[in-house]
Amino acid sequence: MTHPYRHLLMVYPAFPKTYWGMEYSLPLVGRKAAMVPLGLITIAGLTPPGYEIRLVDLNCEPLTDRDLKWADMVCFSAMLPQKRSLLKVARRCQEAGKLVVFGGPYPTSCPEECGPYCDVMVLNEGEITWPLFLEDLARGTYQRVYTTQEKPDVAQSPVPRFDLLNIHDYINIPIQFSRGCPFQCEFCDIIVLFGRTPRTKTPGQVLAELEAVYNTGYRGGIFIVDDNFIGNKREVKKLLPEIKAWNETYGHPFHYGTQASVDLANDKELLQQMVESDFLWVFMGIESPSPESLKETRKYQNVKKGSLVDSVKEVQSVGLVVYGGFIVGFDNDTEDIFDRQIELITQAAIPSASLSVLCALPGTPLMERMKRAGRLLDLSDPDSSHDINWVGYDTNIVTVLPRRKLLEGYCKILETIYTPREYFQRTLEAFCRLPRRGSLSSRIQKVFWLSGLALKKLIIRDKQKQTSGPSTPTRWKSVYETFRRIPADYKWESLKFIWAIMRKRPDQLFFGLVYVFMGIHFYRFTFADLIPDIDRRLERLPQESTEQGERLAAEPVFLGLSVEPVADTTQAA
Repeated sequence: MTHPYRHLLMVYPAFPKTYWGMEYSLPLVGRKAAMVPLGLITIAGLTPPGYEIRLVDLNCEPLTDRDLKWADMVCFSAMLPQKRSLLKVARRCQEAGKLVVFGGPYPTSCPEECGPYCDVMVLNEGEITWPLFLEDLARGTYQRVYTTQEKPDVAQSPVPRFDLLNIHDYINIPIQFSRGCPFQCEFCDIIVLFGRTPRTKTPGQVLAELEAVYNTGYRGGIFIVDDNFIGNKREVKKLLPEIKAWNETYGHPFHYGTQASVDLANDKELLQQMVESDFLWVFMGIESPSPESLKETRKYQNVKKGSLVDSVKEVQSVGLVVYGGFIVGFDNDTEDIFDRQIELITQAAIPSASLSVLCALPGTPLMERMKRAGRLLDLSDPDSSHDINWVGYDTNIVTVLPRRKLLEGYCKILETIYTPREYFQRTLEAFCRLPRRGSLSSRIQKVFWLSGLALKKLIIRDKQKQTSGPSTPTRWKSVYETFRRIPADYKWESLKFIWAIMRKRPDQLFFGLVYVFMGIHFYRFTFADLIPDIDRRLERLPQESTEQGERLAAEPVFLGLSVEPVADTTQAA
């Protein structure tokens, strides 16, 4: 290797607080972040020998001057919510004279925004563009942008470099089985980034990744991060028996969760396979109780068969807790949508409901439709009330419902579903819908016990000053401070919930405690962060006329997404 860029520093930008970040719950279990930078450690797996690689996850630790002094080249991967952290830290790296490289979904979607902050952009899927960049670098040169329209064969993707992580910083470890989704939801950028034909890894690859995680000493939750795990049901049904056998061979060291479309409820064979493979939960994009809004956004899979509540109950009945994504702000939403969303979330007994305001993501058919209609808001002013963090808590479009009414209704839903009583009632009902599976419950409790042993070893290493993590007294102080700040109503409702679990579903007691910890984050984030932030945005909003909304409501909705057929990979062979 002749070029001077041998020391490669990979940096994962910080996320703002979100519902899925679990920032208020992490101190209770001695962890620092909810999710591993899977993209960066996959890129590390693609990097040939000859490079020295270090990883800094800004969600776990700061970027130090010592890190920068060591580095010859700094590589970032970022999603849209990480924008502010990315640009700030990248500017610091530029000022330090480092070669700065950007990749990931945000630079791929917004290269014009990212260009001034980096020297090189390695866009799209890294299995193709990263090796091209490294080949040029080895010849002593590089291009400004590396991009491709080709979709790589993920069956050739390497095992991610889990060894680069401080594995016990994370509450879940992600792996990926497939990319792409066969559906055509107008607001979703997954089909733009990864296409509508799901591409899958082989079962052997997945098992190799599980073994790599196992070899780090980690025991606990594995999040299969596919945007739609069942996009290719035929291949999933080949994979799950392999995972089941692997679990049995290794003593059930992991439990699993994933994301899937609502039509999962229609495949009982697949549901049973997931349960037998130690899956505990699934996140589903439910979005709206309004059939008109679902059709508007081309989420036809949610209106094909039966009610959404019945679909959720079907999944719960086999043993999976259902988390759900919900959206308000569709053109067909009327003023009663907020009460209808509360009713849907309650009847479906969804403990973790991720509610968003409709936002037009870069490159999506929704953004193109909003552009044509002149309905995009200007986000260029960082002090504007329209400036958002791309985490779904505001909108960048002119909505049919007046924006003030939309944000007030959004707050109403959150203030209702995340009051302690409502949250614990839904969670208790979700547990009561699960079948009694004592053997699985015992296995999963063993997973958490093993995870606790691993954490204990980490604490011992802390005492021996072999890690840079917080000391044991610091962890306990953090736990104490977290509990001390919890309002009395949450403490009281959590005690009532635990008592109810002991009476009605004692086999779920251990998991009940897990949801108490999760609820602390939902409660505090809702009422200490999100609601006050939206209130400040509302104070800055001018009074709106209803005329524009009435005009938009009268216009036909044009959906700009093509409906050309794709290969049907959703059915079993």
